[in-house]
Amino acid sequence: MATADSDGYLIQERDVDGIIVLALSRDLKGPSELTLKERIDALVREGHRQIVVDLKNLPYVDSTGLGRLIRAHISVRQSGGRVRLCNVTPRVMDLLKLSRLDTVLDIYATEEEALAAVRSKALV
Repeated sequence: MATADSDGYLIQERDVDGIIVLALSRDLKGPSELTLKERIDALVREGHRQIVVDLKNLPYVDSTGLGRLIRAHISVRQSGGRVRLCNVTPRVMDLLKLSRLDTVLDIYATEEEALAAVRSKALV
């Protein structure tokens, strides 16, 4: 499934054994930010608690984009779930470290590692 706004922003969505994977295909600016927030809020309302956000196509994120990621994290955490980020580009990782968000967010090198982390928590 893909969600697009009027600017052509696209979120590719897949369900991998009950874990929702959202792959962002453009930056988090303008209406795109709202699209991500709305989709995550809808997923939470539908009962999804484990979400992986793939950032490999996100070359840069500004402070507003960081805020969107934090709000997604908080929204899902309040519902008893987790948002995990994967494939974070070096530039975005630098910003996450600079803002110390790397100590708050669950960040994985690959989608496979993020999915494995979800599965290992489910076994506990």
